[in-house]
Parts: sequence; C-alpha cells; structure tokens
Amino acid sequence: MSEGPDAAEYVAETLDIGPGTEVFEVGCGDGAFLVPFHDNGFVVGGLDAHPGLIAIARAAMPAGRFSAGSPGELDPAVPWQVVICRTFGSFPDIDYARGVLARMAAKATHAVAILDVPEDRYDRRWLLRAFAEIGVSAVQMEMVKGEGGKEGEARVNVFARL
Repeated sequence: MSEGPDAAEYVAETLDIGPGTEVFEVGCGDGAFLVPFHDNGFVVGGLDAHPGLIAIARAAMPAGRFSAGSPGELDPAVPWQVVICRTFGSFPDIDYARGVLARMAAKATHAVAILDVPEDRYDRRWLLRAFAEIGVSAVQMEMVKGEGGKEGEARVNVFARL
C-alpha cells in the first residue's frame, strides 16, 4: 500500500476511525505512512528496528510515541486502539509472523490491519486461520491492485475488528 493521504484515508474509512484515534504502526520506518494521520488529529506511534528512522519519525511528529525495536519485541501491555503493519511480507517465517500478529491483536483495542501482504507467502486460508487462532473472527480481506511488490504479485490487505 502506498503512503500519503489517500492511503491513510482508505485505512481510516475501512476501520471507521477518526481524529483522536490512536494509530500504532509496526515497522513504521521514518513514519511517512503515519504523517497524514498525525496531520488530521490522530494520536500516532510506531516501532521500527532502525533507530535512525525512528529519529526521523520523532522529528516529523514530536507528539508521536516512537521506539526502536523489532516487530517481535512489540509490547502488547501498552494498548493502542488500532495497530497496523505494512511489513508483514518481510518477516523471516510464518511462525514469526504468527507471533507478531498475536502481539498486534493483544495490543489493539479496536482493530488490526496488515497491509500489502504477499499472497504467495501468506495465503488467505493461512491468514484466516492465524486470526482465528488468536480469537479474531471479524476479518475483511481485499485484493491490492497494482501496488507494492513485484510485477503481477498477488497482494492482500487484511482488516480485523476486535
């Protein structure tokens, strides 16, 4: 999924969230995906393995809550209303992905979104089963058209309300 206002608006509309909602991104990089949320009155935060990118996110959004760490280190004890991940396809294996997904669901109080997921690594059945294993049954999947990944690679966005 691309970055920018259109992507943020798409996520906000799909999850039925608005200004004041807490949005946390796992693998947030420099925070570019979160900037439109921040600029529209959302509370933002994120986690990324690269401290230099976290420094850029903090500089761009000083009120944001950002920390350095790997997705596997996501702390579910600190709740956020919405938890998003756009880097699911880069995880080393299915077990790691399942663990991160469980941590995301434990952290979120309203919804989880995993975006731009390559179907060749995580097919729809696996995604539905992984969500079911952590007790999430309200799952919406949408094919991603012409964005991200390699030419012709099937990708999906997954939204789950908790």
